[in-house]
Amino acid sequence: MVYGNEKKDDQVASSAGQTCAKNSKKGSASILPSVFTKAVHPTPAIRHPCFASIPKNRLPRHYTDAKRLLRLAQGIAAKKHTALLNIVLRRETLDKKRGFEKLLGSVFELARAIGILSEPLQAAIDSTGLENRHVSRHFIRCRKRPSYFRRHWPKITVVCDTQTHLIASCIVTRGPGYDFGLFEEAVGQACKQVQIEQILADGGYDSEANRRVSYEVFGIEPLIKLNLRGFETEPHGYYRKHTKQDFDKKSYNNRWQIESLFSRNKRLLGAALRNRTETSRHRECLLRVLTHNLMIIRRAA
Repeated sequence: MVYGNEKKDDQVASSAGQTCAKNSKKGSASILPSVFTKAVHPTPAIRHPCFASIPKNRLPRHYTDAKRLLRLAQGIAAKKHTALLNIVLRRETLDKKRGFEKLLGSVFELARAIGILSEPLQAAIDSTGLENRHVSRHFIRCRKRPSYFRRHWPKITVVCDTQTHLIASCIVTRGPGYDFGLFEEAVGQACKQVQIEQILADGGYDSEANRRVSYEVFGIEPLIKLNLRGFETEPHGYYRKHTKQDFDKKSYNNRWQIESLFSRNKRLLGAALRNRTETSRHRECLLRVLTHNLMIIRRAA
């Protein structure tokens, strides 16, 4: 702005800066133009919306000069009826806590509606490992790769129906590891979805605590194979001794159904995970379970 007039004072808006006089408590500040020489001084101005150079969210990795994107600059005032300001138009947020259990419950409600689920049912529990990369462990073993290539892998523990192969629960961990510690959590999650009469498990889940929890807490008959762990001694515990005396081998032979489930899942959906972080792999394993159940329902419908 060029001050070329000879007025004694000017009334300006209340503002403070390095070159402007500070406001008084009474009102607006008065400036004597005679103090300033005839020169151009910066003043606040309002620009109309136009095309402005807006940088990208991320700079290129290997280049120093970043290209600019020409986008229409937004106005000063906020737009009306936007999704962020309007509660009705705003998208509902997904409940992250127990979201998998709610989706799994909806799948089993659909299975009951089409009539492929008969309760109480016979279930089986087991765990399997998945590949954390597309290179198989057999190839790593043959090529004699370093040990860090086969140190850990994603592992899922599931409870499934032996008739329909529908998965009622899924616990995602890292292998290698023992299985008997996940029995209570997996069976408890499955009991929220379906009614289980008998559950089949291999010797990896053999423990007195798992049998006691199954009988006394969930009211399910456990048919778990005894694992004497190399010792030719009598099993300890009331429920383990009862299993040795009365073991229904004919019913236990249905446990191979869960092995068929793992084979089908890996053949159709692949044995390797695509994600790289632990959190994303956990979500991918849960999505594999939901996809597996929906494929069975689609086939039966």
